[in-house]
Amino acid sequence: MKTKERILVVSAELFNHSGVGSVTTNHIAKVMEISPGNLYFHYGNKEEIIDELFRRMSKETYQIWRPRRTQKLTPLEFVNLNFEIYWNYRFLHREMYALRRKDYGLAKLWRAHIQKILKLMDILYRSWVREGKMVEILDLNEMQYIAESLLVMSTTFLQFFESVDKQPNRHSVERGKRHVARLLRPYAIGETKDELENFLNT
Repeated sequence: MKTKERILVVSAELFNHSGVGSVTTNHIAKVMEISPGNLYFHYGNKEEIIDELFRRMSKETYQIWRPRRTQKLTPLEFVNLNFEIYWNYRFLHREMYALRRKDYGLAKLWRAHIQKILKLMDILYRSWVREGKMVEILDLNEMQYIAESLLVMSTTFLQFFESVDKQPNRHSVERGKRHVARLLRPYAIGETKDELENFLNT
């Protein structure tokens, strides 16, 4: 693995474990057993590393949301894949509010990401309706409520559970999945409804 890639991998691990504020570029370099100068050759500061990790998280997310990919997934499989990304980049979701207040560039990336996800949610929902997985919701206000509720829950659940449980773990991810499944269940039909109910009853 090349040094630039290792910096991202190690940084994500450290940020996830200790939080962004507790990790410096010197810490990252020490864990990697490279000089700070070598790290700065690839990334000028910690913010550049965070920005690149955010771009990587976004790219991985969009790949899951591609229509060709979602057609091969059940809604629950789709939820599971998204929550794996939340877990792998959990520091971003736990600390995004503080991070984007300090970094205008990251704040801009975050807003663009949310807007894109909202559009992708609409595309995905309409495909699920066509495939007989979800009921058609004609009330636009109801649609907006559902979309925003799902997005708020899925992007802030780790932050919430950290305030309750002190340190999120895999159990936090399972709890997050169940909340999303409960939000989807009233609008699911056929095999999708059965799948979600089986998941919630286990």
